[in-house]
Amino acid sequence: MAAKAYYELLLPLAGFDADLLSGFLHRAGCLGIQESEEGRWTVYLPGNWSSEHIRNLLRGLQRLAPGFDPDAAQFEKLPYRDWNAEWRKHFEPFEAAKNCWIRPPWQALPEGSAGVEIIIDPQMAFGTGHHETTRLMLQSMPQLNLQGKTVLDLGTGSGILAIYAAKLGARQVAAIDNDPEAMINAKHNAALNNVDSIDFRVGDITLVEGKLFDGVLANIQFSVLSDLALQFYHNLAPGGKLLISGILKEEVSRLSYLYKHAGLLEAERFYMKEWAAMLWENR
Repeated sequence: MAAKAYYELLLPLAGFDADLLSGFLHRAGCLGIQESEEGRWTVYLPGNWSSEHIRNLLRGLQRLAPGFDPDAAQFEKLPYRDWNAEWRKHFEPFEAAKNCWIRPPWQALPEGSAGVEIIIDPQMAFGTGHHETTRLMLQSMPQLNLQGKTVLDLGTGSGILAIYAAKLGARQVAAIDNDPEAMINAKHNAALNNVDSIDFRVGDITLVEGKLFDGVLANIQFSVLSDLALQFYHNLAPGGKLLISGILKEEVSRLSYLYKHAGLLEAERFYMKEWAAMLWENR
């Protein structure tokens, strides 16, 4: 099979809200971002994107940053680059949430580190714990009191949340993702952490239709979350808790309306930069 090419997109974005724009680009599906001191961004995009797809991305950037000129952007298609090798070079152990440390398998934690250790073999597309939404989930999960509980992790990616749930004492974790490659990475990470209480499955939430869970985790896009309120309600056991992220601050009120009308009770909101997480209960 031929190696996939990719697009390199050069953007003059000096003076704009870096957190807002990088969040938008990552949610749109970019492979990586590099920022120069001069405010010129290099953005890497999948090689199968059409020219219209790229133009739509530029128009989206212009809506977020009205002073941005899409015509000033430059892009070209380049040969395949080993993103995992590039990403690995810069992946150091770090504390993703209080007493929750993430490290690659080839590095030890800093001396004196305390708390739960999660080993992640980084695959750039599937989550390493660096993004604010993942960190919001990790810092909020202890509030779910998962000891001896059953948990659903929808959109598991690298498996990081499912692994943390298991290490917090969850009795059984169902981890679902619609990407077979993500599932391979997630299973590998679970093995690195000596976790055997996770059932990894490729598919969507219909795989667990009719099943009840004490806790549900979902760090996925707003467009998906907005369609799942009623399904989450039916998957939560009485007294169960739902923790969601992948949403921007301005999307919270819309989700709050949808989830309350599905019968869930909002317990708490958490924020980090422009991102949000929400904790819900089924009472």
